[in-house]
Amino acid sequence: MPDALCHALARALIADPFYRAVTDRAGDEGERLDLLARYLDASRTEARVIGAVEQEGDLAAAFWHLPGVAAEVAERAAKAKKAAFRAAIGAEGLTAYETLCAAMAAQTPGALGSAWYLSILGTDPVAQGQGLASRLLSRTLARADAARAVSYLETFNEASLPFYARHGFTETKALADPVTGSAYWLLVRPAR
Repeated sequence: MPDALCHALARALIADPFYRAVTDRAGDEGERLDLLARYLDASRTEARVIGAVEQEGDLAAAFWHLPGVAAEVAERAAKAKKAAFRAAIGAEGLTAYETLCAAMAAQTPGALGSAWYLSILGTDPVAQGQGLASRLLSRTLARADAARAVSYLETFNEASLPFYARHGFTETKALADPVTGSAYWLLVRPAR
C-alpha cells in the first residue's frame, strides 16, 4: 500500500514521459497519481531486495539497483515486481513498462551491467530546492566511491542534467525513446 513517500514521489514524477506512459490508462490526473504511487511502492519493494532505498522523511527518495545480487534473488524480485505492477498499473501499464525498459536497455552499453543503477530519484515539489536529493545521492555515491563502482541513470528531464553533473555524472549521451517519442539522457558517473 503506497504511503506518504510514494505519493510525494508520484507528485514529483507525474510529468515524466516514462511514468505517464505506464499510467496511461488513468481517467484523470488524480487517478494517474494514485496509479503512479502504487507503481512506486512496488519499485521501492524491489529496490529494498536488489539494491538500496535512501529517503529523506516522506519528501524524497532514491531507489538503487546494485550489482552482486544472487541471480535467484533478482529473479524472485523481478517476478514479484511484475505481479505488483500488473496489480498497480494494469496489463496495459505493464506492457508499456516492459516495452519502454526493453527499448532503453537496447541503448544502454553492456559495460554498465555491473554498474550501480539509480532507478528512481524524486523530491516532492513542495520540498524541491532544499538539498534533499543531493543528500540522498551523496550517501549512496559515497558507498559507490568506496567500492570504486561506476554509477548510471537515465532521465527524461533535461533540466536535471546540471544537477547530476554536480554529482559527478559527467558522461552524458542523448537518446531517443521510440515508445514515447521523447528524448532522454543516459548519464554515467565514472568510478572514483
